[in-house]
This record gives sequence, C-alpha cells and structure tokens, in this order.
Amino acid sequence: MRFLPPVKPRVPALLFAVVLTCAPSCPAFEPLSGLPSLRRSASTTDAETVRPYLSRLGSAPDWSRLDAYQHAITRDEFVYLLEHCYAAKPSAYQPFLSILSDRVLIRLQSNDPAAGLYTLHFAQASQIPIKRQRFWRKREELPRQPDDGSLPLRGLRVAVDPGHIGGDWTKWDDRDFQIGRHTLRIREGEMTLKVAKILQRDLTRLGATIGLTRESNNPRTSLRPEDLQDEARQYLIQRNRIPSSKSISFTASQMFAISSEIDARADWLNKEFQPDVALCLHFDAAPFPNPLRPSFVRSNYIHMLINGTYSEGEIKEDDSRLEMLLRILQGVYYSEEKLASLAGDALQKETRLPVFSGYGSSTAQRVNDNPMVWARNLKANRAFLCPTLFFEPHCMNNILTYRRVQAGEYAGLREFDGIYRKNIYQEYADGIAAALVKYYGR
Repeated sequence: MRFLPPVKPRVPALLFAVVLTCAPSCPAFEPLSGLPSLRRSASTTDAETVRPYLSRLGSAPDWSRLDAYQHAITRDEFVYLLEHCYAAKPSAYQPFLSILSDRVLIRLQSNDPAAGLYTLHFAQASQIPIKRQRFWRKREELPRQPDDGSLPLRGLRVAVDPGHIGGDWTKWDDRDFQIGRHTLRIREGEMTLKVAKILQRDLTRLGATIGLTRESNNPRTSLRPEDLQDEARQYLIQRNRIPSSKSISFTASQMFAISSEIDARADWLNKEFQPDVALCLHFDAAPFPNPLRPSFVRSNYIHMLINGTYSEGEIKEDDSRLEMLLRILQGVYYSEEKLASLAGDALQKETRLPVFSGYGSSTAQRVNDNPMVWARNLKANRAFLCPTLFFEPHCMNNILTYRRVQAGEYAGLREFDGIYRKNIYQEYADGIAAALVKYYGR
C-alpha cells in the first residue's frame, strides 16, 4: 500500500476565521487558540439560525458518529485516501477540512463558521491504530468455507439493490421508453429487478445470505412527490434558484424517486440487514439524438463505479461530507477497488462489451490501472456504508440490447448477430456471481 508523502499542514484563513467552543462533554470539538469566540447569544432567535447546507432531502449530520474513529487512522493514510479517491482535487476539500500534523479540523456547517469545528485526531505512525467501527466484514474475517468448495460464499451477506423503480412509478423515474409501436417498453427498474431475483436464487445456492432493497416494482419509501413540495422549495431557495412551480415539481419528483427512495433503502441496509457488500444493479443508456423521438444509438459499453470524486459543491454539503469521511475512516476503498476490478472483468467476459471511457475528470476519476473502474459520487454508493459496487453494463437504447430485452428470460442460448448468448439477465447475474466466488471463495 502506498501513501502520499506528508505535506506541510495548511490552515485556510476562510475556514478558521471563527471557531465555536464546546462544552466539556464534547472533547472532540475544540477552538483554535487566539481567535475570538462567536458563540451565538441566548437571545438569538430561531429565525436567525442558519439552515444547514445539505444534499437534496438531506438530514443534519450527527458528527458524534466520528467519535469512534479517534486515533483510528494515520495522517498519511487519511490524506492518501482523500486525495487519491474521494476529493476531485485538493481545492475541493480545503475550505471544509484543515489537515494538521496530528489531527484534522472539520467544519460542522459549511455555510456558518460560527457552528464550529470537529477535531478528529490521527493515529501516530508508531502506534497500532484502534479497530475501526463498521458492520461489514473483510474477506479474511468471514467464516472458512467447506474444503470441498460446495459453498464458496458461505457466511457472506450480500445486499442486492435493483436500481430505480418499475411499473407505473417509472413516470417519476425517467427510465422508461419505447422504440417502435409493437415492442416491449424498456423500463430499467423492472430489468434490474429481474437480475436481482436471479442473483438472489443463484448466490443463495452458493451459500450467501441475500437481501434485496426492494422485491417488487413499488418504491420502498412511503413519501410521494406531493409530500415534498416544501422541501423542494427550500432546497431551490438555498441554492439561489428560482422556485417556480415547474422547478418545484421537478425537484420534488427527484426527491421522491431518488433521494427519499435511496434513503429508505439505505436505512434498511445500514441498520437492519448490514451486509458485507452491496451490489447496485443498473443498465446504462446513451443520449438520444432527439429526446422527443427515441431512436437507436450505436453506443454499447460497460463500466463500474465505486464511491469517490466529490466536487467542492458536494463536500460543502454537510451530510455528504460526513458520509465521505465515514467511508474514508472505515477503509471501504480497499475492498471496493479490488472487487470492482474483478466484477468488471468477469462481467465484461460474459457480455463482451467494450469499456466506456467518456467521463470528465470533474465528474469521475480512475483509481487503478483497470480502465473499467471509475470513482464517482452517487447517492447510493455514498449512503450504503459498506463496500458498494455500482454496475453499468449495456446501453438500453442500443439495437442489440433492445433486441435481447425483447427476447426475455429464455432458457439456454440464442443467436444474436452470429453469437450464441444466454438471456441478458442471466448473463448479467453470472458475471457478478463469478466475481464474488473469485474474491470471497477460498
């Protein structure tokens, strides 16, 4: 493992203009000596309180969750993970994190310096770092498999997340289209659920315990767009956008189909099921030449995503900043990066798809020598607090993919363009299963 060389500590003036002192019961919160306190007076009204700067439908973070990670990571490792994978560039995190020789000072509220700082102390290089708190297990921490290889995934807990939603709910999800009058509609949420149920069957046979974040086309969240109008309005106002009826309606639908839905899945995954790995299943799509008249595209490719490449705007979000730090402190990257490479290679072998290479450096970045693996910050791969693999094979609006979806879940092999293939859903599941056996099986 290679870490970045130590860098001279730097304290941005903007970050530490003011610091809020903390009660003795909160030793992790400390002021910088020599600066005046701007603690709000008792006469401060609720109206004057600055609303936290949060992600869409985000909740104010509980920074005490970092208490368990005091002295759990060295400075060199923290900087390495932050700059190698998680921050798009150093300037993206510097307004919110100040890395000193023995600790990092973290802004509690990015839009209100008076909210104070959290101090996370590093482990010294001469010390053995304390065990990091996490519910997921590394490969070497799993029970030993039978010597005969009959149950290569025994003891492994796998959460399978069928991306998006299906049925009539797709009108909120924007992953639903049809090309031609006499063809089946393409609905990504229904396609991913088919793959998920095949994986549930096949991985169970291999000894794993499987949980699905949803088991039907219905959403897991109980909220609906009409419940989220006020939150949508406040979100737009805080980001200096005009809260027109159209923009509020669109933002509320996104809050329902993405934010609230993934939050509900994450609550179940993190608090109840607590897997060792999460598999986020998706199908890709290339832009239509004319969005008003869907037509086929030539593009058809595969790539894998792990969490990373947070922009300055994303790190500015208080809840996203905490989730990023938790992933760093738990060492999620090391398992994610290895698993993503194996899974991408296995799935490409099954699908025979070319590798996608179209991301810009501000959106995603490569973190190893496998061109299929990209680090990108998405809601699901940030909120699921375990190694999380985000699969993106097949462009749904490619003519070959479209024909294979029309063929359904047939048994055996069928010929497409001179190549005999499994049905597209079984092929997808087989690639994932092969990768998990290779990584976890012993």
